[in-house]
Amino acid sequence: MLDHLYRFTRTTPGLEKTLRLVQSICVLALQIPTLEKESISRFNIAKTQFALTRRFLRFFNFIDCFNRAFALLGGTSSAQGNVIKTVIEISKWSCFGCYFLLEDLTLVCAPFPSYSKTYNDTKVTCKLHATSIYPNPYNAAILTEANKFWFYALGFSILGAANDILFSSASSTSKTKDEKKQAPPIDRFSLLKKLLCVDACDMLIPGTFLGWIEMGQLGVGIGMVVSTLVSGWDMWKAV
Repeated sequence: MLDHLYRFTRTTPGLEKTLRLVQSICVLALQIPTLEKESISRFNIAKTQFALTRRFLRFFNFIDCFNRAFALLGGTSSAQGNVIKTVIEISKWSCFGCYFLLEDLTLVCAPFPSYSKTYNDTKVTCKLHATSIYPNPYNAAILTEANKFWFYALGFSILGAANDILFSSASSTSKTKDEKKQAPPIDRFSLLKKLLCVDACDMLIPGTFLGWIEMGQLGVGIGMVVSTLVSGWDMWKAV
């Protein structure tokens, strides 16, 4: 068990998922009604620091996202395969790339302004910056736009998963019996449910931040735990 955990946390995605799980537990802990003010402050600091560490781990993720989008634009898959799926994938990876890039910009900006949240009648100030290298009065606006792109990317991801299941189920009927014996069919509907679960839970984070989804931090924390466990389980089994 410990050896498996060691191998899991040695990978960047595995470490990021582990930190995300701890961060989501901190979010849930802040919703305890009987939590003392000192504990609220400590959990909030822990949540912020874990979130900051995760952002540094995915600092260059925008390169991979844009690379995927450009590969789809320059490839021949759109001409030979499903054009709708290609357009959805390009839109998804482009939005993810814009999200990661804009999020990276907030790492070098000072807090203009900060914002505050209230946990159990205790007001906690949350800074929007990370390193305070370069003051930028547009930091809050940049973070808002980043969350918009994140929300759009998750929406395209859900559409892409549904489109993939639709066309894969239609094409599976044309396979021969020999092909089915050589490659056992994957439960596409199970995969769709998993992807929809993860994306829907993740969508709560930018949705509540932007005010597009009405839900408390308890629901967001539960969604983070569910999406982290569901998406991280496949990574856990792979290492």
